[in-house]
Amino acid sequence: MGKGFFISKTVGVVGIVLGVGAVSTIIALSVVYSQEKAKNLEVSPTKPPTTSTTSTGAPATTEPSNEQWHKYRLPDTLLPQSYEVTLWPRLERDVTSGLYIFTGDSEVTFRCVKETNLILIHSNKLNFTNSANGHLATLTGLGGSSPPAITQSWLEVRTQFLVVKLDGNLKADQRYVLRTEFTGELADDLGGFYRSVYMEDGVEKVVATTQMQPTDARKAFPCFDEPAMKAIFNITLIHPRDRVALSNMEEIAAKNITIDGIEVTETKFAPTPRMSTYLLAFIVSDYTYIGKMEGDVQIRIFARRKAIEAGQGEYALNVTGPILKYFERYYSAPYPLKKSDQIALPDFNAGAMENWGLITYRETALLYDPAFSSNANKERIATIIGHELAHMWFGNLVTLKWWNDLWLNEGFASYVEYLGADDAEPTWGVKDLIVLGDVHRVFAVDALASSHPLSSKEEEIQRPEQISELFDAISYSKGASVLRMLSSFLTEEVFVQGLSTYLNTFAYNNTVYTDLWDHLQAAVEATGSTNKLPPNSRVHDVMNRWVLQMGFPVVSIDATTGSLSQQHFLLDPDSVVDRPSEFNYEWFVPITWQKSGTQGTAFWLLDKTATNNELKVTGDQWVLANLNVTGFYRVKYDDANYAKLLNQLTNDHTVIPVINRAQLIDDAFNLARAKHVPTTLALDMTKYLKAETEYMPWESALDNLDFFYLMFDRSEIYGLLQAYIKGQVEPLFNYYQTMTEMWTKVPDGHTDQYNQVNALRMACSTGISACTQLVQTWYKNWMADPANNPIHPNLRSTVYCSAIAAGGVQEWDHGWKMFQSATIATEAEKLRASLACASQPWLLNRYLEYTLNATLIRKQDATSTIVYIANNVVGQPLAWDFMRANWAYIFNEYGGGSFSFSNLINGVTKRFSTEFELQQLQQFKKDNAHVGFGSGTLAVEQSIERTQANIKWLKENKDNVEKWLKQFSPGLVAATSVERCLVHETSLLGVWARGNMVFCCGCKRFWVMLVVMALVCVSTIVGLWVYQFATSPPPTSPWDRHRLPDVLVPELYDVMLWPRLDPDANGDYVFTGNSSVRFRALRDTNLILLHCKQLELAHMGDHLARLTALSGTTPLIRKTWLQIPMQYLVVQLNGALKAGQHYELYTEFRGKLLDDLEGLYRSEYYEDGVRKVVATSQMHPTHARKTFPCFDEPAIKSAIQLTVLHKPGTVALSNGKELASVNIVVDGQAVTKTTFEATPKMSTYLLALVVSDYDYVSQNDSTEIRIWARKSAISAGHGDYALSVTGPVLNFFEKYYNIPYPLSKSDQIALPDFYFGAMENWGLVTYREANLLYDPVVSSNRNKETTATIIAHELAHMWFGNLVTLKWWNEVWLNEGFASYVSYLGADSAEPDWNVKDLIVLDDVHRVFAVDALASSHPLSFDEDDIYKPEQITELFDTISYSKGASVLRMLSDFLTEPVFLQGLKTYLSAFAYSNTESKDLWDHLQAAVEKTGTTSLPTKVHDIMNRWVLQMGFPVVSIDTTTGTVSQQHFLLDPDAVVDRPSDFNYQWIIPIRWMKSEGNSKLSWLLDKHADRSEMQTSGEQWLLANINVTGYYRVNYDAANWDRILAQLRTDHQVIPVINRAQLVDDAFNLARAKILPMSVALNTTTYLIHERDYMPWESTLDNLDYLYLMFDGSDTYELMQGYLKKQVAPLYAYFKNITSNWSKVPDGHTEQYNQVNALRVACSTGVDDCQKVTSAWYTEWMAQPHNNMIHPNLRATVYCSAIGSGGEEEWNFGWQMFKNASIAIEANKLMAALACTNNTTLLNRYLNYTLKPDEIRKQDATTVIVSVASNVKGQALAWDFVRANWKYMFTEYGVGSFSFASLISGVTASFSTEEEFDQLVEFKEENSDIGFGSGTTALMQAIERTRANIRWVAENQEEIRDWFIQHT
Repeated sequence: MGKGFFISKTVGVVGIVLGVGAVSTIIALSVVYSQEKAKNLEVSPTKPPTTSTTSTGAPATTEPSNEQWHKYRLPDTLLPQSYEVTLWPRLERDVTSGLYIFTGDSEVTFRCVKETNLILIHSNKLNFTNSANGHLATLTGLGGSSPPAITQSWLEVRTQFLVVKLDGNLKADQRYVLRTEFTGELADDLGGFYRSVYMEDGVEKVVATTQMQPTDARKAFPCFDEPAMKAIFNITLIHPRDRVALSNMEEIAAKNITIDGIEVTETKFAPTPRMSTYLLAFIVSDYTYIGKMEGDVQIRIFARRKAIEAGQGEYALNVTGPILKYFERYYSAPYPLKKSDQIALPDFNAGAMENWGLITYRETALLYDPAFSSNANKERIATIIGHELAHMWFGNLVTLKWWNDLWLNEGFASYVEYLGADDAEPTWGVKDLIVLGDVHRVFAVDALASSHPLSSKEEEIQRPEQISELFDAISYSKGASVLRMLSSFLTEEVFVQGLSTYLNTFAYNNTVYTDLWDHLQAAVEATGSTNKLPPNSRVHDVMNRWVLQMGFPVVSIDATTGSLSQQHFLLDPDSVVDRPSEFNYEWFVPITWQKSGTQGTAFWLLDKTATNNELKVTGDQWVLANLNVTGFYRVKYDDANYAKLLNQLTNDHTVIPVINRAQLIDDAFNLARAKHVPTTLALDMTKYLKAETEYMPWESALDNLDFFYLMFDRSEIYGLLQAYIKGQVEPLFNYYQTMTEMWTKVPDGHTDQYNQVNALRMACSTGISACTQLVQTWYKNWMADPANNPIHPNLRSTVYCSAIAAGGVQEWDHGWKMFQSATIATEAEKLRASLACASQPWLLNRYLEYTLNATLIRKQDATSTIVYIANNVVGQPLAWDFMRANWAYIFNEYGGGSFSFSNLINGVTKRFSTEFELQQLQQFKKDNAHVGFGSGTLAVEQSIERTQANIKWLKENKDNVEKWLKQFSPGLVAATSVERCLVHETSLLGVWARGNMVFCCGCKRFWVMLVVMALVCVSTIVGLWVYQFATSPPPTSPWDRHRLPDVLVPELYDVMLWPRLDPDANGDYVFTGNSSVRFRALRDTNLILLHCKQLELAHMGDHLARLTALSGTTPLIRKTWLQIPMQYLVVQLNGALKAGQHYELYTEFRGKLLDDLEGLYRSEYYEDGVRKVVATSQMHPTHARKTFPCFDEPAIKSAIQLTVLHKPGTVALSNGKELASVNIVVDGQAVTKTTFEATPKMSTYLLALVVSDYDYVSQNDSTEIRIWARKSAISAGHGDYALSVTGPVLNFFEKYYNIPYPLSKSDQIALPDFYFGAMENWGLVTYREANLLYDPVVSSNRNKETTATIIAHELAHMWFGNLVTLKWWNEVWLNEGFASYVSYLGADSAEPDWNVKDLIVLDDVHRVFAVDALASSHPLSFDEDDIYKPEQITELFDTISYSKGASVLRMLSDFLTEPVFLQGLKTYLSAFAYSNTESKDLWDHLQAAVEKTGTTSLPTKVHDIMNRWVLQMGFPVVSIDTTTGTVSQQHFLLDPDAVVDRPSDFNYQWIIPIRWMKSEGNSKLSWLLDKHADRSEMQTSGEQWLLANINVTGYYRVNYDAANWDRILAQLRTDHQVIPVINRAQLVDDAFNLARAKILPMSVALNTTTYLIHERDYMPWESTLDNLDYLYLMFDGSDTYELMQGYLKKQVAPLYAYFKNITSNWSKVPDGHTEQYNQVNALRVACSTGVDDCQKVTSAWYTEWMAQPHNNMIHPNLRATVYCSAIGSGGEEEWNFGWQMFKNASIAIEANKLMAALACTNNTTLLNRYLNYTLKPDEIRKQDATTVIVSVASNVKGQALAWDFVRANWKYMFTEYGVGSFSFASLISGVTASFSTEEEFDQLVEFKEENSDIGFGSGTTALMQAIERTRANIRWVAENQEEIRDWFIQHT
């Protein structure tokens, strides 16, 4: 059989993949694996440094208790009054601990409210100094009172308390002082008192700063850390004399002092007002400031000196005063302090923090530079300053009592920030933007069933992480929205009056939200505004419904009746709301409205339903509600009103207020998601945008369409969506292009500037060429002159992102360099976000890794950077895997209370929309339950809920959206794509003949991915079988055994088959038939067993068969049945069949003509637009039984007489010649009956049958030769080459075997669907089309060689395999190995100019080395008893059998000499013609030839030599020490730590023929018979070198002493041609593999490639690229990839120039066969490494072809490379063109090239589309499905997609493609070949566990080995990455 599923030698790259597969330890393996998995699942997060903390008598509580210190809240017994705190932060590392620390002491004066003997005060991560009393604190009384003594003191870590127990009670109303001394770490954790670091003028500077909110003041000093525990703070800071100290209040004293010999400054600050601990701030830095007085208030802006000098604080300074004054007027209360300091910090987790008098900011939120900052940056500064200054009154002066009312603080500040900014910048119209920035934003969250009310019950919020969770969109944005609504319906005047009295009443105190309602109600009554409220209602009645229940309503208005209703709005209407509401989710809703532009009277919707007749419309009138979106609700209308609104938008959209245009879009999209309106209505709302130029409607549309992008950017709908948006945005782009005079200026209006950015962003992202060219030009100009950035600050984010996405590593590195050197944070922020736009996964992986390094990405920015990457469709799976892999570390490093976790979880998962992703999310939750999620706990639940809703939404809407977009999209648009990914040459067969490899981003990687076929660990399988057999009761009946009993021998089958080429009434394709088998009984028996599988047998009377004795008496049939597990028809007899007698068994049967590629099956194709069906067969190895009942074992040979009924007009073919063909009528149907001559005596697996309407070409010398194929292929001459080569190859083999071809005809037929490469059916060889059909217009030289070698392979079988056949499948290697070896000889005879014989080294020897070097390999030959199941037989068709068989037989032929080998072969074939043999029979005949000729000297008999190569697995590495002449051998293992459990009778020693030469001599042959030998003739001297295994005729590797390696390398560099070309390839391959086995340094292996700059021959280059591919697999996700690319680019450049020259600038191809191969290598590698000229050439060729599809000028040799390169660098347009050409391809070779190239795209949407096509046989044939998936996985961008796809669809694929399919092994191997991380390892294990109930079929061993391979890869990368990286740095 043809090399069906062979893989290239490149499987070498997978070498370390597999550990062990052992018979004796098979049970232990599972235990070890489980233990190993458990180890790998353990995570050791980075822990904070620990120092000892003394505690005195801490109680040993192990169970939960009711003790106060086990609760999170303070008792109500003590109230602080003041603190005296002194802190000394060290800005240099402590020499003892190596940490940054601070020391301090604190005295807190408190009053006892209730008698108690317990003091609890918060403390977290502080180490206390024992006082003189031996305790952690001292206690003194004030006013002459004497305090009780301390009995115990300890730290309660979980609840974060310092616990002080007393021997008596503190007295009520008495005051006491608690003193402590402590040390803490000045960590970089962004909480409490922490460290921030920045670089200035190349000097690292440290800032000590604080972030106390909400619960981290306790990390700075012991305190009563609850907001209601207000006190006065007296702060003293000790700091270096050249640093400035700041705190909330002004400095009152500073003096220089010396402490412990250190000169410092002590700065004291004025006492604070009475305030909460969370508002405390203190900072020590090297900052400077600018300032001014605003009335009596000093305003200062502090920042890095460089920033202040550059004027970056000026805008903040200018805006702060006006905003302060505004709020003084607004609140009717003066600013409470003397100063307002604002400081910009390099590291700060929040946006800003409202510390009273010292507000801290991220640099981006405070610093502004017009040269770098956009208008959005400017607005952000104004609004954030507004937000923080609003807190000076609302939050600081009057403070929430407890965090459950946090919303009141943050919601209020979020609302009035717009008012403050609007006052400072009145031309911006910023107040309106709250609708986009807060109302619409929080609608999305509050519409989830997992939302929460604004106000929680106090007792529900206890722990710090619960508090942190409240800092979410609900508290900020819903709070702001609801308060804005309240202000709107009360009127601003009433609202402000109530607010003023509230602030004055509760100044310096704490409140609950109802206190505000009281004061607002009082204002309503005082102003006579009760009409502003619903009748008989108070503010409380209205607002409690908005505050105490979650969610919001959708108000439905029917303008035809005036009816209204309200309903709780849920994005997922099927979700269950578990949270009860006392208001039953009904609200008092203020309705504002207008009718066709005329405003109506506002009213209240107080019940679930109501009617307002004023809302009724007539004619063209329309109603619009919630004017300017002042109400916190959505609005839905009746269909007629929607139609009128749409009509108004189309005719004159400006009639509708701009905010409401945005509202209509936002409401429609969200109502559609909630199934209130059709999705198409929402899309209809966007059609008018062609005429819209305002920002808010566009922003609303893009925000909502972003959901569509998230849902569809991985599907085929993405292209339609892009096309539609392109059509809509193009007028806006042109509008701004005109307005800005070709982008030379910015618009005047604030929101116009925003919309200009939208226009540019969307125009570029949808592929408007004018836009993409513009931004790339700007960015390139900046790259050329980095000091002068020509891009306007407003546009930089868009331009940076677009250019980096479209560019490569140079663009990314420039962006990274600019990011690192950015002196203003806003510029750094733009660059940081844009770096996540890269399209190359390795760059994104590098960027993800940077987030774990605080010196590269600040901790404050880490999670947002990960989310930026997840926003990129390429980066989303990378970010998700990264987050899962590093969750424990991130969580522990950033702290359970960090605000960032909810953003991280939501950001990384927002695209999730498949069941598989839902499962991953749920698994993530389960896997990390022990770690926790902190402030992300709710986000996990919301992400699960959102994913479930997304899944449902997609299922319900995808088809409608696609239909709508097809209707309204002007056409598909090309999407931007970057990474180049190239294809070498391919037949993409799943069946591989010599050299047909896919190299896409690697050709070779594809091979690596297919390696599992070769990696089948038979030793393990055998062990499993043995174990199963040993632990199960032995079968007691013959029908329970897989092998036939040796009692019956068939002599003739007479078979009639009728395949139906049309479906029956049930839609099934079927075949019917009958069979008579004449057989002889060897012994008496009362049992007949025939193989039968998936056949429905007709009953003949009571039985399934009829028996006739051809002489004598016929025994009666007792019973018949189908034994399905063993695939038998069982016939039990009442009497015995007699030995020597002949009988005949007759059966009638029916089977399905499936498309499963086995037995008699169906294949389909289209010709001239007509669908045609072929009935064809694949009986090998055990599928004849699926066609008719038979003795289906190779040794049970028989003649077969076949008759076929078939549709008139079709032709029937079989092994023999047609004897007769007549037209008859059967069951009323006209059919043709064709009878064939009986076959010779042969095995059932060689039977073939094809019914088709094919045509043929032929020639007839002594043998009739016919090439059959589709008529169009034959008429186009595609069969001519096969016809021309078949005769010469047949003639060669007749001479080679010295035996005539045994048949009268040789038919060869090309099939559309065929799993193997070819099949050697005697007289009718079947092929995949790509392997038989050749068209010089589209077929490459590699395709031509494939055709020649596969034909030779199959024709070789006509003698070796068919004439003489293996006895049993345990020696399949002899069949396939022999045919694989001589296929090169046959092809070489037919094409002598090619010198194809040498290529066996690359394609078989090197390839199988990689597999046979594993501990899980297997011998060539097995014991017959070990192989009996069909799936075991199937697994033997692997690389060992084919390629090792070929390699060992080639070695045998070499040392015997060809004449001796041929003489033995001839006598062997003659002796066993039409019979069966074992390998020892061949050894006997070869030994006889040796003895007869007397020309060959052997060290022992052929049997002794060959049994060592055949009966033990593996091969040796021969080590030669040229300094001593010592030669040794050892079993070569890629993983030297692997355990070989398979025993060997020969102790893994071989008898080795060594051909060797010295630098100046001829080759010699020596034998190595033992483990060691001394060969003095192999000693060298001087510069002499020695080379062994000349031309790699021996099956072993060679290692040398270091000096000989050096001399060989020197020879390569000096004159490489002195060394034979095959051995140049061998040196590279041996060195890399020896290095991977730790026998040779990796640097030596890499050094073998340095000479390649001078190499022009194919074989050394191919060997190098094969071996480097493993490095690419391991490192294409790291920065080593870039170094490799740079090195290989340098090495290949001369080769590229060479071929460019000899081909006259690519206008012709080289003459030499392998030169043509190397031309492809040169082009492929040059393009993939970024040689500009190469990329331009390939893109230009493809573009020319697109312009003239019927005139493809690309040379066939280069097409695979060019297609892949162009599709990789192109977008959807290029892909769609390639897809269309693939579907239209009339020759399989061309289709295969396109099929491979389509996987090269860098567009993940297209890759996902392509993956989905594999589940649709009308798009991708089943035979090609797994190949396509593996091709996608070979693309670095597709690897994660393919893996996710396989996991998500495993059950379907496994069921659809069949348990026994060969493809599962290659599929699992292919998608996991590059796995090399712990996360990937865990995913593999998880995949195994999740699908254990489904199973893995023929992929079972592949999965086990993938797990082992991944573990080996992890280890290899860890051991080698640094050395390899350093080598490439040195040589690039």
